[in-house]
Amino acid sequence: MLTAARWCLSRKIGDTSAKNEKKGFFSKCNGKTKEILLFCLLAAILLFAAWRLFGGKDSETASLEMSETEAKVIRILEEIDGVGEASVMVYETEDGAQSAVVVCEGAERFSVVVDVREAVATALGIPQKSVKVYLKKE
Repeated sequence: MLTAARWCLSRKIGDTSAKNEKKGFFSKCNGKTKEILLFCLLAAILLFAAWRLFGGKDSETASLEMSETEAKVIRILEEIDGVGEASVMVYETEDGAQSAVVVCEGAERFSVVVDVREAVATALGIPQKSVKVYLKKE
């Protein structure tokens, strides 16, 4: 890229050594096209830098990893009578837990759903209506 940019600058300044270089892609482009290509390249670099800074791998892995809170809730749920294996996802903001989704074995029984909803709501300090419980596939 730098070589092409230097070549373009040397062509505008009138450097005669640039005439001896092989004609490449940029030699076929007019001035406006070169400006557009350079702008697009800079925009792509800026987008990539912003993605890495604000939404890169660290954010993705953090959202995919089980939080300590979720692990604790799972341990509690699997101790409840009638609940088998459980998965939990807790939606948290800066203010704390807001809601939770539980997928567990045994949720076909209403009493298990009630127990799970009460346990999760109490453990997270959220209203029971913010806890959704679903039956886990076999």
